Amino acid sequence: MDDRMFARLKPEELDELTEDGYRRRRAGDLARAFATPRTEPARTRGRRPYFLMAGTVAAGLAAAAAVVVVGGGDPAPRKAPAASAAPTPDKTPDRTVDARTFLLAAASTAKREPATSGRYWYVNERSLQKVHNVPSEYMRGIKALDAELKEKEKELAGDPEALAEVRERINRELGELKTVELPYLAYATETRETWRTMRAGGTSRLVSDQDVEVTFDSPQDEADWKAAGSPELADKKPQTMDDSFERILSIDNPSLTLQNISKLPTGKDALKRRLDELWKRSPNSARANKAGYLWQTGVDLMTAPIKPGTRSALFQVLADQPGITSQGPAKDALGRTGVALSASTTDAITLRLIIDPRTAELLEYDVVEKDVPLLRVALADMGFTDELGERPRG
Repeated sequence: MDDRMFARLKPEELDELTEDGYRRRRAGDLARAFATPRTEPARTRGRRPYFLMAGTVAAGLAAAAAVVVVGGGDPAPRKAPAASAAPTPDKTPDRTVDARTFLLAAASTAKREPATSGRYWYVNERSLQKVHNVPSEYMRGIKALDAELKEKEKELAGDPEALAEVRERINRELGELKTVELPYLAYATETRETWRTMRAGGTSRLVSDQDVEVTFDSPQDEADWKAAGSPELADKKPQTMDDSFERILSIDNPSLTLQNISKLPTGKDALKRRLDELWKRSPNSARANKAGYLWQTGVDLMTAPIKPGTRSALFQVLADQPGITSQGPAKDALGRTGVALSASTTDAITLRLIIDPRTAELLEYDVVEKDVPLLRVALADMGFTDELGERPRG
């Protein structure tokens, strides 16, 4: 898409199309199966476990993503198949502790961790999302709107009021184009790997569209797709992009980057004040509730190289938030056993995490609306590496 079109339209309506926004704001129901990525067996950074009491492991970290849910679709959407609609309950004895206790234990675990460093921060994630449109048709519509906008800018150069109306209309049509639903339910999974440079001006890398798999909600949906001509619903060719732009940590916090998050406070009260300041300055504060912002910022920080003290303080801040529930043992999309925590926002969205009780690592985060899953992201690996293109060792 032409970058000039982004500049001429409302940025907040388009932010989910940027790399960071796309990662967090794509919405989708869960498919019948969540394919295993082609990368090596999933692992997480080793952490020393912290025990609350005899026989009960208590470690965890909390964060979740509050997404902008794309509207449209059936008036009464069908639920995703039970096999993957939610974290799979574990069959081990349920030694569930309350969420606050769990988070405070995580704070103790995080504080004991040694600080690490490296030239690149690496993240490997496996995600599943609902396919909302045929990509080729969508891009044709985008290009047509872009061409129309360019033409109108020339025609109405001397009439700013009329031009503003045209821009508003095209912006509305762009939004409608993004929310058009297919007449069948299809889902796509993919693996994405990122290497974020820790040096200003350095080269970062994104490798996306790996091991893409498209599935359908039912045999009828697949039949309807075939009747529509079997259009390609996902790009199945891996794409690699290198750039030297300074990447913001998240759209909600454009002032935070990988190069400056090490300056975040390491004490609970100081971090809470800092998060309150960031919330007031967030470009999305007028559209989102503060609870959703805090959980979204939490997942952004928990998947970034913050200091152990900052991680500990974040757990403590989250532990003070009302409405957090421990759902007990569960399996993530890659089959790893963890503990599920959830919190609800004021817009009927439930934010859910799965945490490794042995290591306090975030294994997965997902988003559910009225018991219908919208997003599932499994974090296969995170950590520092010194070579672009290489994965962390150990």
